[in-house]
Amino acid sequence: MFLSDGALVTKTPLNISVGSSYFPWMPPMSNGWPSAYAGIYSRQLWVYVVVSKRARATARLPLPVYERKADNGRERVDDHPMARLLKNPNPGMTGHALWLWTSSTFDIYGDTFWYKKRARGQVVGLYPFHPSSMTYDDGAWTFDNGKLVLKDIPDSDLVRFRDFHPDSLARGLSPLEPLRSTLENEWSARTATSSFWKRGARPAMSLNHKGELSQPAQDRLKAQMDAVTAGADKTGVTIVLEEGMEAKPMTLTAEEAQYIETRKLNREEVCAAYDMPPPAVHILDRATFSNITEQFRSVYRDTMGAILPGFEGAIELDLRQAEWPDDNVYAEFLLDEVLRGDFETRQGALAQASHMTIAEKRKVDNLPHIDGTDRVFLNAGILPLDAIDAHAAATVANTNDSLPLAVARSIMGRLSWQQSLEQVDPKSLVEGVESTAGPVLQALALERANGGDVASLRERISALVKE
Repeated sequence: MFLSDGALVTKTPLNISVGSSYFPWMPPMSNGWPSAYAGIYSRQLWVYVVVSKRARATARLPLPVYERKADNGRERVDDHPMARLLKNPNPGMTGHALWLWTSSTFDIYGDTFWYKKRARGQVVGLYPFHPSSMTYDDGAWTFDNGKLVLKDIPDSDLVRFRDFHPDSLARGLSPLEPLRSTLENEWSARTATSSFWKRGARPAMSLNHKGELSQPAQDRLKAQMDAVTAGADKTGVTIVLEEGMEAKPMTLTAEEAQYIETRKLNREEVCAAYDMPPPAVHILDRATFSNITEQFRSVYRDTMGAILPGFEGAIELDLRQAEWPDDNVYAEFLLDEVLRGDFETRQGALAQASHMTIAEKRKVDNLPHIDGTDRVFLNAGILPLDAIDAHAAATVANTNDSLPLAVARSIMGRLSWQQSLEQVDPKSLVEGVESTAGPVLQALALERANGGDVASLRERISALVKE
């Protein structure tokens, strides 16, 4: 069984030693070294936090497939091949796992790929391909992760997700490229802090002697001082100095070195590069009770709202149009659940939504359909919308329950050509006989409400004739 699981396997391991900076020599992506971004992601806390937050936000969203209808409506189709692939892309991954991998890889490298596995010409699986293992040459792609090699892969066998790159139409630009200097500063600050505590919060100490000491004496005193004071577990120990020597600390505090402010600036720049509101990753320095809820909702409204259409577009272009060009279907991420307000706010808004049927309001809360709730009712008379005109005319007209014979004959004549009650105009029907129009308009309203026809209306009007 073919399955890459999106694993990064490099032929030449990254020679990154723990505790030393690798940013100065890390080449940019355009030079063919995107695999270095994996080291940044695994070692930089705020890159990991922001990328993981966006990936989980994407993976949790439903991605149903809909079919467009002639009346501009849509119907969900779960039995379409594309719907089945997006739900269960391959034997080793769920749809949630695929999107978690896709979003994370896209945010780290700026692009990523799905490979379409075929059986008898039909797509039967979607497999993630790591972007660092993909190369493009002479109109075809090659996948080589050190274990598996696939050559001459056509575009038609790939679903490509890529961000904007100023120098390439085939590849995307990683957000980590503009963050290179910021992350290098962050790495340096963390290295300095590690060294700071490793030396017992004493990066420098001078021993002052009134006379001159030989080199062996200097080396002996330094070794003794380091043995007594070096290490965080020896902070605050008592030292004994010889011959009137004085110990003088020579260091700056973390506040004086603006270490905390530097760390805050770095994390905020990472959030800015990924368009993530700081409170969404629990940076609450500027959060207030009134704005924090809006900040969390802006993750989907503004941040994810700008990313998800790109994912949907890649699926539409490289999957739906390429494999099922004649099917009028499309996939769409559903944001309703994460964007709707709390229960009280939602119920208040639905109560004021007079343009919606009860059935539509129940659908908002995922409640089952109840027969009879799919019609619009007006509060004044609790009448169906299609009977309100006749009811209004009957209200202002004479409400006698009988008709003169002459009036009835006139009304019958006006009903001689209509084929259905929809063709009957209430105003024209009672024109000239408004003083006795009440029973006629009431009869019309009742027949329409009961699903009657012109013949039944004529019978009802005949029954109203005075003897």
